Amino acid sequence: MSDSPRVSLLPVFGLLLAVLISPRFAYAQLADEDRWAVIDVTAAINRAMEESKGGVELREKVVRRLSECSLMYGALFKLATKTETRKSYFQAQLSTLEVESSIAQPLPSDRYNQVIDAAKKSVAKMSDDLKGHREKELVPFLRSCKSLNDVKEIKDALRQLSSQ
Repeated sequence: MSDSPRVSLLPVFGLLLAVLISPRFAYAQLADEDRWAVIDVTAAINRAMEESKGGVELREKVVRRLSECSLMYGALFKLATKTETRKSYFQAQLSTLEVESSIAQPLPSDRYNQVIDAAKKSVAKMSDDLKGHREKELVPFLRSCKSLNDVKEIKDALRQLSSQ
Protein backbone atom coordinates (compact mmCIF):
# COMPACT_ATOMS: atom_id res chain seq x y z
CA MET A 1 0.00 0.00 0.00
CA SER A 2 1.29 3.41 -0.91
CA ASP A 3 1.85 6.14 1.66
CA SER A 4 1.36 8.80 -0.97
CA PRO A 5 -0.78 11.74 0.25
CA ARG A 6 -2.69 11.63 -3.03
CA VAL A 7 -3.91 8.09 -2.31
CA SER A 8 -4.90 8.85 1.28
CA LEU A 9 -6.80 12.01 0.31
CA LEU A 10 -8.86 10.28 -2.37
CA PRO A 11 -11.51 8.91 0.06
CA VAL A 12 -11.71 12.31 1.78
CA PHE A 13 -12.30 14.00 -1.60
CA GLY A 14 -15.02 11.46 -2.43
CA LEU A 15 -16.75 12.07 0.90
CA LEU A 16 -16.54 15.83 0.44
CA LEU A 17 -18.01 15.52 -3.05
CA ALA A 18 -20.89 13.40 -1.73
CA VAL A 19 -21.65 15.98 0.97
CA LEU A 20 -21.61 18.83 -1.55
CA ILE A 21 -24.05 17.05 -3.85
CA SER A 22 -26.45 15.83 -1.15
CA PRO A 23 -29.90 17.47 -0.88
CA ARG A 24 -29.22 18.46 2.72
CA PHE A 25 -26.30 20.62 1.60
CA ALA A 26 -28.47 22.06 -1.14
CA TYR A 27 -31.05 22.89 1.53
CA ALA A 28 -28.37 24.82 3.41
CA GLN A 29 -27.94 26.98 0.30
CA LEU A 30 -31.55 28.15 0.43
CA ALA A 31 -32.17 31.60 1.80
CA ASP A 32 -34.01 31.80 5.13
CA GLU A 33 -37.29 32.84 3.49
CA ASP A 34 -36.99 29.93 1.05
CA ARG A 35 -36.44 27.49 3.94
CA TRP A 36 -39.58 28.76 5.64
CA ALA A 37 -41.49 28.47 2.37
CA VAL A 38 -40.33 24.85 2.03
CA ILE A 39 -41.52 24.11 5.56
CA ASP A 40 -44.86 25.84 4.95
CA VAL A 41 -45.46 24.07 1.63
CA THR A 42 -44.51 20.68 3.07
CA ALA A 43 -46.85 21.15 6.02
CA ALA A 44 -49.69 22.33 3.77
CA ILE A 45 -49.27 19.36 1.42
CA ASN A 46 -49.22 16.90 4.33
CA ARG A 47 -52.35 18.50 5.84
CA ALA A 48 -54.18 18.46 2.52
CA MET A 49 -53.27 14.80 1.94
CA GLU A 50 -54.54 13.87 5.42
CA GLU A 51 -57.80 15.74 4.81
CA SER A 52 -58.32 14.13 1.41
CA LYS A 53 -57.69 10.62 2.74
CA GLY A 54 -55.98 9.82 -0.57
CA GLY A 55 -53.55 7.53 1.21
CA VAL A 56 -50.39 6.09 -0.25
CA GLU A 57 -51.59 6.42 -3.85
CA LEU A 58 -51.99 10.18 -3.52
CA ARG A 59 -48.64 10.48 -1.73
CA GLU A 60 -46.98 8.66 -4.64
CA LYS A 61 -48.68 10.96 -7.16
CA VAL A 62 -47.54 14.03 -5.24
CA VAL A 63 -43.97 12.73 -4.95
CA ARG A 64 -43.92 11.93 -8.66
CA ARG A 65 -45.22 15.38 -9.62
CA LEU A 66 -42.76 17.12 -7.30
CA SER A 67 -39.93 15.05 -8.75
CA GLU A 68 -41.08 15.89 -12.29
CA CYS A 69 -41.22 19.58 -11.36
CA SER A 70 -37.76 19.52 -9.82
CA LEU A 71 -36.30 17.74 -12.85
CA MET A 72 -38.03 20.14 -15.24
CA TYR A 73 -36.75 23.16 -13.31
CA GLY A 74 -33.27 21.64 -13.70
CA ALA A 75 -33.77 21.29 -17.45
CA LEU A 76 -35.04 24.86 -17.71
CA PHE A 77 -32.04 26.03 -15.66
CA LYS A 78 -29.73 24.49 -18.26
CA LEU A 79 -31.61 26.14 -21.14
CA ALA A 80 -31.92 29.60 -19.58
CA THR A 81 -29.42 32.25 -20.64
CA LYS A 82 -30.20 35.12 -18.26
CA THR A 83 -28.51 34.95 -14.86
CA GLU A 84 -31.62 35.92 -12.89
CA THR A 85 -33.73 33.36 -14.73
CA ARG A 86 -31.14 30.64 -14.12
CA LYS A 87 -31.00 31.58 -10.43
CA SER A 88 -34.79 31.43 -10.18
CA TYR A 89 -34.96 27.95 -11.76
CA PHE A 90 -32.11 26.74 -9.56
CA GLN A 91 -33.88 27.95 -6.39
CA ALA A 92 -37.15 26.40 -7.58
CA GLN A 93 -35.37 23.10 -8.21
CA LEU A 94 -33.76 23.07 -4.76
CA SER A 95 -36.95 24.03 -2.96
CA THR A 96 -39.07 21.51 -4.85
CA LEU A 97 -36.51 18.77 -4.27
CA GLU A 98 -36.58 19.48 -0.55
CA VAL A 99 -40.39 19.36 -0.41
CA GLU A 100 -40.37 16.13 -2.41
CA SER A 101 -37.84 14.58 -0.06
CA SER A 102 -39.97 15.40 2.98
CA ILE A 103 -43.22 14.18 1.43
CA ALA A 104 -41.57 10.93 0.26
CA GLN A 105 -40.20 9.89 3.67
CA PRO A 106 -43.07 7.53 4.56
CA LEU A 107 -42.71 5.62 1.27
CA PRO A 108 -40.65 2.41 1.18
CA SER A 109 -37.37 3.04 -0.66
CA ASP A 110 -38.09 0.52 -3.45
CA ARG A 111 -41.46 2.13 -4.18
CA TYR A 112 -39.90 5.60 -3.99
CA ASN A 113 -37.30 4.53 -6.58
CA GLN A 114 -40.06 3.27 -8.89
CA VAL A 115 -41.93 6.58 -8.59
CA ILE A 116 -38.76 8.56 -9.31
CA ASP A 117 -37.92 6.39 -12.33
CA ALA A 118 -41.40 7.04 -13.74
CA ALA A 119 -40.89 10.78 -13.16
CA LYS A 120 -37.57 10.71 -15.01
CA LYS A 121 -39.17 9.02 -18.02
CA SER A 122 -41.99 11.55 -18.02
CA VAL A 123 -39.60 14.51 -17.86
CA ALA A 124 -37.46 13.05 -20.64
CA LYS A 125 -40.53 13.18 -22.88
CA MET A 126 -41.36 16.72 -21.75
CA SER A 127 -37.76 17.78 -22.39
CA ASP A 128 -38.09 16.48 -25.94
CA ASP A 129 -41.21 18.64 -26.28
CA LEU A 130 -39.24 21.61 -25.00
CA LYS A 131 -36.39 21.00 -27.43
CA GLY A 132 -38.94 20.63 -30.23
CA HIS A 133 -40.22 24.12 -29.39
CA ARG A 134 -43.57 22.79 -28.22
CA GLU A 135 -43.55 24.88 -25.05
CA LYS A 136 -47.31 25.40 -25.09
CA GLU A 137 -47.77 21.73 -24.29
CA LEU A 138 -45.84 22.27 -21.06
CA VAL A 139 -47.92 25.17 -19.77
CA PRO A 140 -50.49 23.03 -17.87
CA PHE A 141 -47.70 21.00 -16.31
CA LEU A 142 -45.79 24.09 -15.17
CA ARG A 143 -49.01 25.53 -13.73
CA SER A 144 -49.38 22.33 -11.75
CA CYS A 145 -45.83 22.73 -10.44
CA LYS A 146 -46.56 26.30 -9.43
CA SER A 147 -49.78 25.24 -7.69
CA LEU A 148 -47.92 22.67 -5.59
CA ASN A 149 -45.60 25.42 -4.38
CA ASP A 150 -48.33 27.89 -3.45
CA VAL A 151 -49.87 27.25 -0.04
CA LYS A 152 -53.16 28.83 -1.18
CA GLU A 153 -53.46 26.50 -4.19
CA ILE A 154 -52.25 23.18 -2.74
CA LYS A 155 -55.69 21.72 -2.00
CA ASP A 156 -56.86 22.29 -5.57
CA ALA A 157 -53.59 20.92 -6.94
CA LEU A 158 -54.01 17.75 -4.88
CA ARG A 159 -57.61 17.36 -6.04
CA GLN A 160 -56.46 17.54 -9.64
CA LEU A 161 -53.68 15.01 -9.01
CA SER A 162 -55.98 12.58 -7.24
CA SER A 163 -58.40 12.63 -10.18
CA GLN A 164 -55.68 11.76 -12.68
